[in-house]
Amino acid sequence: MTHSNDGRLSRRAFLAASGLTVAGSLLEGQDDGSAAEPVIDIHQHLNYSGRTDQAFLAHQQKMGATLTILLPAGRVMTSPSTHGGESNGLEAQCLGNEACRAFAAARPQAYRFAANDVPDAPGAVKEIGRRLRQGALLIAEQKFGVECDAPAMHAIYRLAEE
Repeated sequence: MTHSNDGRLSRRAFLAASGLTVAGSLLEGQDDGSAAEPVIDIHQHLNYSGRTDQAFLAHQQKMGATLTILLPAGRVMTSPSTHGGESNGLEAQCLGNEACRAFAAARPQAYRFAANDVPDAPGAVKEIGRRLRQGALLIAEQKFGVECDAPAMHAIYRLAEE
């Protein structure tokens, strides 16, 4: 694994290890003998570019996905960190935390959800933590205009560490 100059795990190595850990934990106890091999989709968004739930469900079925993790967009917010409201998943019309939680809750055999928020938004860590306590498996992609070493990101890292 790649480490930074101060001996800490690099962001890329952390994400790779986290993804493998989540995938491995989801595989435990999932084999009911009905499928030759499970298909786990760890990156899907609800309402992506206006896609309906029905179209999304049909797509996942056609792809043979047996387990899907839904990644929510960040909150609606116009700031430098969202590039004026563009970089929070909303340019693709993706839905947020509650929509992903509710969708997964209605389909617990095949869907899980992640948690997300704009890291430098007021209460971001509290919101992500609340969603993790509700059952979110991971913190969704942080594709915001916030430096990786910024205090807001360190707060997210501490939450992930907990």
